[in-house]
Formats: sequence, C-alpha cells, structure tokens
Amino acid sequence: MWDFGRGRLRVDGRAEVMLSRKRPLCCRRVFVQQDYIYIPPSKQVDVPARSTLLSPRKVGADWIVDSHQVSPGIYVGRTLLPASHHDLKVHMVNTTAERQLLTSGTCLGSLQLADVIEEPTSSLASGSLGAGSGSGYLAAGFPDDLTTDQREQVRQLLLKYDDIFSRGAFDMGCTSLVEHFIDTGDQRLIR
Repeated sequence: MWDFGRGRLRVDGRAEVMLSRKRPLCCRRVFVQQDYIYIPPSKQVDVPARSTLLSPRKVGADWIVDSHQVSPGIYVGRTLLPASHHDLKVHMVNTTAERQLLTSGTCLGSLQLADVIEEPTSSLASGSLGAGSGSGYLAAGFPDDLTTDQREQVRQLLLKYDDIFSRGAFDMGCTSLVEHFIDTGDQRLIR
C-alpha cells in the first residue's frame, strides 16, 4: 500500500518503509549543439554545446564537466560552465591522426555542481616580489644586478602572464586520459 501523502509504503502488511530522498535529484547533461562539427587531427577545439536539466534548477550555480573519453581518441577536457542552458563551450581534443566528426545531440558528459572559489591575491600584485624575497614565482628573488626599472619590467611581465606560470612543484596539471609515446624506431630507449 502506497501512502504518498506521508511518504510511506507497506509491503504485504509488513512494517512501513519510509520513502524519502536524501537530497534533491539533479541530473544535468551537456550535448553538442551544432548539426555537425569536425575536430581536426591532433587539435583542441571549443565545441558549442547546450545543456539539459532533469530536475529543479540550481539558480546561479556554476557547473563542471569532468575530463573523460567520448570515443576512441576524442576527449572532453575539464570545463567550468555557467548556469545558462545555451551558448556554452566545452573543451575537446582529438588525439588521433584523422579528422573526427561530432553530430548534434552527442552527449559530452554529465555536469556536477561546482563551487567557484576566488583566488587569493598574487604576491606580484602586492609588489612583494623583490630581491631575496623568497615569495611568488622566483623563490630566489630577482638578481642583484637588475636596476629598479628592470625589476619593474620583470614584475609587469610576470603579472601579464600570471595564468601560465606554475605556482609550485605540483601545479603543472596532469591527465590519465592520454599516454605520451615517442617512436624511437630501431633505437633502444634510454629513459
């Protein structure tokens, strides 16, 4: 006997089973939007996509699609997406030597809620990167023979390209999706 009003179920007269969800269902997927799109060999592209939501929408939430293989040699790169259902771009890479076709409606993955955390301010922005400072990108600081103007030029260069510099030994990123291979022909591998 189903009692939807109280969220209970009795089976063959046995004790009641409580029917409840631990959390609200939220299933959101992202699909190729265009009729077809070609990914050139050994290239990365941003694929126009759209998403669907199969439950109550989280207003203002950001979403992430994680890295995975869509088909042999075609991978989705981890991509942070806004809450909108349209005008989305998903990072993809073709690791094959052939041009690959994606058609409209191809599922690119399931989205998970993402908590976007503001980055702390850079030590470069505060001007603390200097000779012997030991902070920021240059653990040893600037060389002593640089003029004040040269130090400022280096600081500005580092600020301009802040997003491409590693912040530590383990800030290089990695993937288990693709294995690098170097063809050495008949030569024996050294390392």
